[in-house]
Amino acid sequence: MWPTTFPAARLMLWGLWIAAPFASTFLAPDLSTSQLTQMFQDFMRQFNKTYLSQEEMQYRFKVFVQNLEVSRRLQAEELGTAQYGVTCFSDLTESEFAMMFGIPQPSQLGLPPSLRDSDNSRLGKLTKSCDWRKAGVIPAVKYQGKKCRSCWAFAAVSNIEALWNIHRHVPRNLSVQEVLDCTYNKIGCLGGYVWDGLRTVFNSSGLSSSRLYPYTGRNQTCQKHQKRTVTQIDGYELLPRDENYIARILASQGPVTALLNQARLQNYQKGIIQSPSQSCNPMRLDHAALIVGYDEVKSRRGSWVGPYWIIQNSWGERWGEKGYFRLHRGTNTCGIAMFAATAIVRDSGGKKPVLCRP
Repeated sequence: MWPTTFPAARLMLWGLWIAAPFASTFLAPDLSTSQLTQMFQDFMRQFNKTYLSQEEMQYRFKVFVQNLEVSRRLQAEELGTAQYGVTCFSDLTESEFAMMFGIPQPSQLGLPPSLRDSDNSRLGKLTKSCDWRKAGVIPAVKYQGKKCRSCWAFAAVSNIEALWNIHRHVPRNLSVQEVLDCTYNKIGCLGGYVWDGLRTVFNSSGLSSSRLYPYTGRNQTCQKHQKRTVTQIDGYELLPRDENYIARILASQGPVTALLNQARLQNYQKGIIQSPSQSCNPMRLDHAALIVGYDEVKSRRGSWVGPYWIIQNSWGERWGEKGYFRLHRGTNTCGIAMFAATAIVRDSGGKKPVLCRP
């Protein structure tokens, strides 16, 4: 009878047996069977992975090896500095990953309102760089879990929290669960869109604190607590599909949310993603995240200059660059410019807004 969980230490007892059928099929011959087995064992230890049976472990090992091959292909295609390899999601198939973290594309859930005329009064100058993390206004990286496709709600709430820090000088820790429950009653964990979440916050006159309305990561009925203190927004807007415009809004007003194709994120480790459009379709938008800054980097040899976005994800600090990733700026990489959206929070009390640091 198998133990309740199957730890990494047991893998070496039968590692040669499970690795042999898959090593030559999915990976370059320079990785031996014993190396693959050791890599999987290290992966299990690093990310505290356990499985219910030997059969489950064998299957996850097969998926792990397949993802190594995917990483090798992504690395060969990469035009920027991104590196791909073992991540906390390396034992998930592409379809499992999509079911856990992917949101429906706009055409499947309803297109956003028409883009209104740009409010040029909110535009600042396009500075060389901006990183709102350095100003201390960005909320901590959060983890949405694997049972709720809530990236859109996390992005919307983090957007509002950051803007309150910048324009009102008041820290806020707001309820993601309220956005989930009250935007799409009982189906928010199936995925959604930032603009719908922001519209809900605006129309309901504000958002409760996360302490009053904590995150559960499951579908619930919308709750309206009596005598709740709410954090309001002054509106929201969808931005033009112009990355210079988006950068100017980000530098002068604060972080903005965006939809993008998450195809390269499952195996992403670090660096700047610059992908050919055929391998990261800019029209297939199945993830939402928060853009918190931008910059550019020049390679040591001077052959590659990379302007990039700095983006906060909602998959915890153990993924990517401590919960962040960087994406090439200026070429609509992975569709990043298609549906950028932000809440509007105006200055109040005569205080000047916090300025973005380069």
